[in-house]
Amino acid sequence: MRRHRRRQRWGRGLGVMVVLALVLAVAALLLNGLPRAPEEPARAAPAPAAAPTPTPDARPVVAIDPGHGGVDRGSEGPGFGEHEMTWRTANELYALLEQDGRLRPFLTISEDESQNPEVERIMPSERAKRAAAQGAALLLSIHGNSDTVYGASGYECYAIPPGRNQHEESLRFAGLLTERFSALGQRLRGTNGVRYIYYDDDDNKVLVESIDETVYDDPTFGVLEYAQCPAVLSEQCFLTNSADVDLLGDEDGCARAAGLYYEAICEWFGLEPQAAA
Repeated sequence: MRRHRRRQRWGRGLGVMVVLALVLAVAALLLNGLPRAPEEPARAAPAPAAAPTPTPDARPVVAIDPGHGGVDRGSEGPGFGEHEMTWRTANELYALLEQDGRLRPFLTISEDESQNPEVERIMPSERAKRAAAQGAALLLSIHGNSDTVYGASGYECYAIPPGRNQHEESLRFAGLLTERFSALGQRLRGTNGVRYIYYDDDDNKVLVESIDETVYDDPTFGVLEYAQCPAVLSEQCFLTNSADVDLLGDEDGCARAAGLYYEAICEWFGLEPQAAA
């Protein structure tokens, strides 16, 4: 009787163990079958901020050509030489246009090309090409005159001749220049201060007044010949005439001439002058 009870107790214990094993096995299956939480993806490093795109400068370009320079010193007189007078005037004008802010000035030559007497001459055609490369809307070439024999004086300028691209607008700009130089008290040379220049087959200069609209095939000044925009070559004053130099050829005169150029440029573009000329 006792043996039988022990066998019963042993049987019941074995059954409990089997049940527990089955429960654990089922639990393991259930746990393995459950969907796992997705792993959090690795965060990408933030992309570097893009550099801001520079805003293009849409202001019209005004090319300022200081005549002569380098080994080509130009005319000489009792005051500034032509290379110095034109460089000073060009820089005064550049400063006025920068101060105004509505137009973008561009010098066709550097200071070294102007002031260093050992630098090779920058040809007028190259100056015009530099202006074109900048997209110039207007080109002003500044020069000085000389006459040691007759004591000549006065103001004159040369526009792109008739029959060529940009002639009409060049002539209009030349007219604005002569108006201002005349109002200052400077005598206008020729009929009205505006002229055309040509080179004949022997490379001699042929001067024609602007009232003559005859079309000639002969070349003109290189800076006008190669200009791709309205252009004028201005003979600011006679460096060999003391009255001219006092008015437009010394340090004060260069600033005075720059103011006249600035006002004419503004009017040509349809702007009211804003800088203190």
